[in-house]
Amino acid sequence: MVRILHRFEWDEKTLSYKRVSLSPWKLLRSIPKAFFWGAVAGAVSLAPTYSLWEAHYTRLIEKQIQRTQQDAQAIRNSIYALEKRRQSLYERMQKFYRPLLGMAPLPPSVWEGGMGGSPTTPEEIGLYRSHRLLSEYRVIERQFSEVNERLNRMPCLYPVRGPIVSDYGYRNDPFHGAWQMHTGVDIDAPMGAPVKAAAAGKVIYAGWDKGGYGIQVEIDHLNGIVTKYAHLSSTAVNVGDMVPRGHIIGYVGSTGYSTGPHLHYEVIERGAKVDPRKYLLLE
Repeated sequence: MVRILHRFEWDEKTLSYKRVSLSPWKLLRSIPKAFFWGAVAGAVSLAPTYSLWEAHYTRLIEKQIQRTQQDAQAIRNSIYALEKRRQSLYERMQKFYRPLLGMAPLPPSVWEGGMGGSPTTPEEIGLYRSHRLLSEYRVIERQFSEVNERLNRMPCLYPVRGPIVSDYGYRNDPFHGAWQMHTGVDIDAPMGAPVKAAAAGKVIYAGWDKGGYGIQVEIDHLNGIVTKYAHLSSTAVNVGDMVPRGHIIGYVGSTGYSTGPHLHYEVIERGAKVDPRKYLLLE
């Protein structure tokens, strides 16, 4: 149905506005020609512009799709590299770290996900294994830390440079020639040579000993082992000091029951004096 439009025109005879009905065609004819043809020209001129914008946005969308595809491939490559790294860490843990620490290998069922509520999708499996590896390596780190602490407290370092000139065991006393027990080893060294802690521990004695050892230092390694360093010229630590392996604790001398500069070194294992050569490994 054609809608009839209206407008009002001035009537010279009646000197008033008169209502006039307009059909769509008449209304179109009533539009000024300049405006009409301008609109037509504008529509014609916009047509190629619209095509250019359409082509521009099409190229933008295609580039965005290409970048998205490249990003997706980069993510896939990262996931693949991560999986290889995760598998390498797993095999290293199974074949090296756990056997080295005396730990049994991780059961395959645990690595796969175990029973009930197990991960099912590749993403869930990857996340589960990453968390599992992190947990296992934390245990391994603690185990290594404990082993390192035990080894650090083993008196395996030579306390001073020089040859052993008198071993542990029975010998002729250098002063009166009597056959008696020598409870340590004598290491030949020049006067003033630095004496180092054979292992980490706590200094429990530093000073003069009335029993013939002269100036001495004793270190408790907090594992049932105590080391003694005797006939020193002076000490470099105080009672209560915590010293690391290799820390200078005094200097070679000839104090006490001694015939010349040297270090008398003892290892006391749970109250019993043992042969220091049992522990001496590192010079």
